[in-house]
Amino acid sequence: MTFLNVITEPAILIITAFFMSFILIVLKSYDVVEKNLSQVLEFLKTLNKKEVSYKFNQIDQFMSDNLFTSTIWEDFKKALIFPEKLYIASQNAKAVPDANSDIYLTIDASYFFNEESLVTSKINNRFIQTMPTLITGLGPFFTFLKMAIAFTQVNFADDTNVTSSLNGLIANIQIAALCSVFAVGFSLLFMFIEKNLYNKKCKTYYLAIQKELIRLFDVVTSEKFLIDLVKESKIQNSTNEKLLKALPEDFAKAVATSISETTTPYLENILYSLNKLNESYGKDGKGDVIDKLF
Repeated sequence: MTFLNVITEPAILIITAFFMSFILIVLKSYDVVEKNLSQVLEFLKTLNKKEVSYKFNQIDQFMSDNLFTSTIWEDFKKALIFPEKLYIASQNAKAVPDANSDIYLTIDASYFFNEESLVTSKINNRFIQTMPTLITGLGPFFTFLKMAIAFTQVNFADDTNVTSSLNGLIANIQIAALCSVFAVGFSLLFMFIEKNLYNKKCKTYYLAIQKELIRLFDVVTSEKFLIDLVKESKIQNSTNEKLLKALPEDFAKAVATSISETTTPYLENILYSLNKLNESYGKDGKGDVIDKLF
């Protein structure tokens, strides 16, 4: 029995065809993951931590458009703490937020962007994990099938064919045993190739995305958030107190300015007009214009 006879055996060809098909399915699935995650990673690498505040709308648009991050990003945004300046700017299109206004994250980025959300949920991972078992299962199946067929071909009724029948039985049993050997070998080879493809095309990217998000968004603990809230409250109270103290003075200045700039010129114009009328009536010898009015 030559090597060519072994590899051209239908059972072994079927096992080999399953192995090659499963490799192509895995390669295609992981290529899709790599394509989408690489786009996200390259985009995040172009961002600077100081740019996140005033480029957040751009980030939001990109992450929402990507099929692999759209759903996760919506949950991720709920865990962000936006500074007041950025919120005001979002309400006013003409306002420009302060570049130093950081956006804080209340939960670590790995909680949202992880292996499950970025990789395994986007592909038929359960089927991929059962592929080695399916390949291994083909070995015993074809082994027993081949042995059953081999025993049906043995003819002990004719003494002249006993030797040839035994030789055929032994050859078929060897082929049957090789079916299991090939199945187990292909299963082990599949697991090795699949794991390397996964590490290269999937794991590398989702871990890198986690690092980039951690770089861009500082995680703030509950204690730190409360401390910052108290500080901001004190600042607001101090600012309001100053405004209330300055309000009477500002009001007085506004009234004085209004009188000096509006009321006084208006009264002066009235007096000037009355004087002109008085002069006009005086020349006509008709008396004072004020007396005429009353």
